[in-house]
Amino acid sequence: MGWCPYQTDRDGCNECLHPLERRERQLPQGDYYTAEWETKAAISTILDISTRPIHFSEQLTAIIRVLTSISWLGAVRRGAIFVANCHRQLVLVAHHNLNPQLVESCDTVPFGKCLCGKAAESKEVIFKECMDHDHEITYAGIRDHGHYVIPLMDDSGELLGVLVLYLEAGHEPHPEEATFIEMLQRTVSNILLTKHLRLRNEISQIRLQQAQMEMLHKLVAAAEFRDDQTGSHIKRIAKYCAAIGRELGLAPDRVKLLEMAAPMHDIGKVGIPDRIMLKPGRLSETEFAIMQQHTQIGARLLSGHHPLLKASREIALTHHEKWDGSGYPHGLAGEDIPLFGRICAVADVFDALMTSRPYKKAWSLDTVLEYIREQSGSHFDPAVVDAFMKVIPQLLEIKASYSEDDSGAESESKLTVRTVHSEFLKWDDSLSIGVDGIDGQHKYFINLINRIYNAIEQNDALQLVEALLDMIEYSHVHFAAEQRLMEEWNYPALKGHICEHQQFIQRTEQFLDELEASPLAVRVEVLKYVSQWALKHIRRSDAAFGRFLAKEQQAAVTAPVPPIASMAQAVASTV
Repeated sequence: MGWCPYQTDRDGCNECLHPLERRERQLPQGDYYTAEWETKAAISTILDISTRPIHFSEQLTAIIRVLTSISWLGAVRRGAIFVANCHRQLVLVAHHNLNPQLVESCDTVPFGKCLCGKAAESKEVIFKECMDHDHEITYAGIRDHGHYVIPLMDDSGELLGVLVLYLEAGHEPHPEEATFIEMLQRTVSNILLTKHLRLRNEISQIRLQQAQMEMLHKLVAAAEFRDDQTGSHIKRIAKYCAAIGRELGLAPDRVKLLEMAAPMHDIGKVGIPDRIMLKPGRLSETEFAIMQQHTQIGARLLSGHHPLLKASREIALTHHEKWDGSGYPHGLAGEDIPLFGRICAVADVFDALMTSRPYKKAWSLDTVLEYIREQSGSHFDPAVVDAFMKVIPQLLEIKASYSEDDSGAESESKLTVRTVHSEFLKWDDSLSIGVDGIDGQHKYFINLINRIYNAIEQNDALQLVEALLDMIEYSHVHFAAEQRLMEEWNYPALKGHICEHQQFIQRTEQFLDELEASPLAVRVEVLKYVSQWALKHIRRSDAAFGRFLAKEQQAAVTAPVPPIASMAQAVASTV
């Protein structure tokens, strides 16, 4: 068994110690190895740690632990690593054996403040043999000590972060120390830079792809608006198709491709004349023949070699084909119809029948399901219908999540809590404000925070970006619903509540923008901010509204009943 990077207890098994600690145990007290051996062992171990498949903060903590074990350096087995954010601040991302008071005080340090901030500003190594007036952050019971504060930079001199090592008070530099510190600065800087560039590249690609998809969705939505549809329709179709595809056993990458391509199914409607698209009544045979051309128009618009374009073209061209060969445009039958087209056919009909339009009312769920069962084997692929029936609960949740109000605006009346691998925050009764609807949305809020935590723990940039986007979308919807309820009850603290909501949305949107520029810092900052804001806002501001609402409702219930004569007069006055 090799050295375990998760082991932080130096009294652990010998196999869980790094080379410097193992050799230290084998030496008589007071004896040391040569500075040359310890330097080589430390750098080698640090490089080994940087390649291990563990969370980045654990890598950094393990690196600090190695450095504080170098005997000739005079370290006192305490240290920290900060990374720079977009606001000229240092964010604490890893530490070893720091006092909890110091951790709290130093979680964010502005450039220029204390030794760490001064090293960040000057980009020069700072050595102090003991504490002095430059060490501005302190706490009760702090012991005298020295410092190495080492700025970490990329090749262009841009600051990435700061490494801090605590030294014995009165430490006198070893002859090898300057060379070692320079080597250490380059090594740890390269480790930070490698992680920074990889994350930034991943996030940049993810956001570019999402921007491209958003642009395509807006183009599709433009076509849908001409048919009295809204952007909600294409989002529902995407989610419906993905749910059915998963039930059919498609691989995750195929499900994702299906979800991305499905919104393009009716893009060809942009080429249909308004006199047909906007006609309120039944189409004539000639008009319907022109309407059918939207499948081929869409296929021409989506020509190309990228997998997404190919899948989108396939769906646009074939989602009106029927299992028995009676569909259009080519009368394909059975498995000659591409699977993505067969899946989209069921999803599109389901959504059309379940949705009200100016020219028709929505069908009931039972009627829709009966119709789709009847069409299995004629209009629809029986296997796709079977999968569809198994995911009806998921489809209803999707429909509720992406519904439309009377103005056509999106709303989320129901929020689905996703399963997470581990929980950073847990819902408990102390978070309930006594209003079921709000409590349900707050549970989803906590779930979003746990999704952010899991994405960070698993180094999953895509999941982190998606969780942040969902957090922003949720905030707009939940806050609006909460504010409407407060308005209905004339809540006196509404203005302040709205201000808190707006500040949260603004800061969360900033995090999403900053994630690409400073991913190492934002991963720490965003989790801390959203979790602390949620707990404080729910327990203080929302709880105050819950108490107000309970009091108002109780007053309404216990209001005195008017005398019978007065009630009779009131009734008579309305006749």
